[in-house]
Amino acid sequence: MREKLFLLTSKRVAARLTNVFDFVWPTAAAIWNLRWQVTGYLQVNPSASHAEVSGRFVAGSGIKGANLHRACLNTSWEDQQQEFARFLLVEFCALYETWCEGALVELGQPTNLAKSFQFPTTLTAGSPTKGVGYGIASINGTLSQTMIGAFYPVLCRNLKYSKPHLEDLLKCYRYFKELRNALVHSGGTTSTAFLDAQAEYLTLTSASLGVKEVPSYVPQTSNGNVKISLRGVVGFGEIVLKLICTLDAELVQSSSAELVFLSRWREKHGTGMISMASNTQAREGRIIRLVRQLDLPAPVVTPQLDALLKSHGLVTY
Repeated sequence: MREKLFLLTSKRVAARLTNVFDFVWPTAAAIWNLRWQVTGYLQVNPSASHAEVSGRFVAGSGIKGANLHRACLNTSWEDQQQEFARFLLVEFCALYETWCEGALVELGQPTNLAKSFQFPTTLTAGSPTKGVGYGIASINGTLSQTMIGAFYPVLCRNLKYSKPHLEDLLKCYRYFKELRNALVHSGGTTSTAFLDAQAEYLTLTSASLGVKEVPSYVPQTSNGNVKISLRGVVGFGEIVLKLICTLDAELVQSSSAELVFLSRWREKHGTGMISMASNTQAREGRIIRLVRQLDLPAPVVTPQLDALLKSHGLVTY
């Protein structure tokens, strides 16, 4: 999947998301298993001290200060899932914000556009004035026919690419972002912004998001303390990945992306001209191999890509 991404920022964040996915359920299962083992041990040895329990289950791990009595006996499994879900929620929101800013920097665009990619589109008189539609239009104001022909169709084959669902994916993002804000900034209580985002969330379906199931959630009421679904937060991580893969492809159509491509070519292959075979098939194969060395997917070698490399003095034949 990472091969069908263009921006280095997209590759880094996608790799981190994949690592988190690989970590989540095995870790949750390990916590559950530890609870079961500690409970069983203390049933047999009810007078065991904290030091004895730690020696039995923690010795050799390098972990200091683990209170297994409190963690495994005095804290419910439901509460531990809540804590785990909180960590993941903050991580996923931070990763998407990192992508928004990093992608703009990489494309040489103003970082004040980052907020645009965190909201659905607002239309005024039929034109996008806020949100993701405005962000895409701002960057793609000058298109590159070379990038559209050579890379866009390839990146659209990424299994996570979800352009038809983009607006609803961002409605989903807003719900979880407001959930995160309630936990981090509002002491875990609901706000008007959160309740509005929840109302929008209730309109979403698996079909509108392009997923097998809508990430589960715990319904909240006004002035209530928010709760999180661990399963739902993991599903939200998949939403973030879909957003990144979709926007990575959409922004590759820009002239800014063309400049990124040329910069990466020069960084890898130098500024001198590479001699190419006059035979079309051989030349196209060579260009594909050179592009793959840039950690990019194999492009469609169009006449425009050929001409771009020639016009910048990077190839000759």
